Amino acid sequence: MAARFVQKMHHFILQHTMIEDGETILVAVSGGADSLALLYGLHFLQPHLNCKLHVIHLNHGLRNDSTEDAEFVREHATHLDLPFTIQTVKLHHLSKQWKLSIETAGRRIRYEFYESACEQVGATKVALGHNQDDIAETVLMNLIRGTGTDGLKGIAPFRDRKFVRPLLVFTRQQIESFLNAVNLVPRQDSTNTDKTYLRNQIRHELIPILEKHYNPNIKIGLSRTADVLCAESDCLHQIVYEAFDACTHQLSQPSCVKLDREIFLGHHIALQRRILKYSIEKIHRQADNFYFDHYQAILHIINGDKPNAVIALPKGLQFKREYNQLIFENKSAETKDYSYVLNVPGNTFITTLDSEIIANIYDLSANNCPSLVDGTLEAMFDYNKVQLPLIVRNRRIGDKFQPHGMKGTKKVKDYFIDAKVASSKRKRIPLIVSNDEIIWIIGYTTNDRYKITSNTQKCLHLHYAGNEAFSENRSNF
Repeated sequence: MAARFVQKMHHFILQHTMIEDGETILVAVSGGADSLALLYGLHFLQPHLNCKLHVIHLNHGLRNDSTEDAEFVREHATHLDLPFTIQTVKLHHLSKQWKLSIETAGRRIRYEFYESACEQVGATKVALGHNQDDIAETVLMNLIRGTGTDGLKGIAPFRDRKFVRPLLVFTRQQIESFLNAVNLVPRQDSTNTDKTYLRNQIRHELIPILEKHYNPNIKIGLSRTADVLCAESDCLHQIVYEAFDACTHQLSQPSCVKLDREIFLGHHIALQRRILKYSIEKIHRQADNFYFDHYQAILHIINGDKPNAVIALPKGLQFKREYNQLIFENKSAETKDYSYVLNVPGNTFITTLDSEIIANIYDLSANNCPSLVDGTLEAMFDYNKVQLPLIVRNRRIGDKFQPHGMKGTKKVKDYFIDAKVASSKRKRIPLIVSNDEIIWIIGYTTNDRYKITSNTQKCLHLHYAGNEAFSENRSNF
């Protein structure tokens, strides 16, 4: 069993030219089953691959026993006589600092660690322990989130000519069988069963249902689908490059891309969306923060009757149409007035701020209300005092409200001055408005008139999620 596993792993590495003679490979090891199998598999193959291995481990500091994981990795690296690098971070702190979810912040800090370790060690590749089950989970997760075909192609064996995944050809069960065959016992990460994470919900709830009631081989099916879409996506990319060159109105600059509208409209809608995405990637290396609604808004301007129009996009990007020219510019212009109707309950995407506001209603009599929050990026209100529809907008001249804990009203302008908010930032800060009355200045404080009291029967819970932080201060809710 062990020999067949290693042989199959070797064949997969050669098939995708993952490792070349003389390279130094970082092996990312968490201590779990996948990474442990990756480490020992590569160690067995090291003489055949003619490479050097260096073990790396990032302690996220999320669990009380996380230091034991680090020690476990250290012991195995020492046992195999391999050099190692171990680093510790406080992921909860970084997640709050970056205003990102634990999952997103974890991915960001891991890849920063990989890049840093490559420079320090002189490594050219990083080996990661993703497997075939991970592909199935990623496809379902991206399908639920509503990504395009690029999201449905799953996990590539080789990415950015640096990150390699030699275990993608194996299922999680095959990996565990290999570990049993060589008498290796991995560490158990309790966060892998925490169902507050979407991936774990898919792994432990959705996939078992699909296997039991719809297709016992769903993981293999999804993996094959991802493989097909990956190949088709690569083919489409080449077509898109040629279409983009044909549309380019003039030589693109690092901060500006100009396209010919007539040539652009001559392409199929599928190519149009990819040309737009590629245009964004020409200015920003990735288009991760650009979603379906962004592309639809751009296409609406391109196909509209107005010969001149402009829209603000994430990352300081601006798209404008000037007659037959379509222009992407990396520009930090002054924010214009914006206004959105809030979905209550539901999610509302704020295009101008590249952010989202999530609204929920809870019945207090059912003890179903979350713990009190501080009124900065999350706030709670007496639902019966709120008048729908709620509007999210930036400030207007003469805006007033009653700050939490105060008896009288105050101009928003004066509040910002007292809070030492830079004048250049004031117009971007979103306000939640009920019947022309401000109930929440996001990032700062709420309106005292709408606070929850002992008589409150229903509460409205609002959560702001976005890449832009509006205040380093914290108000008392």
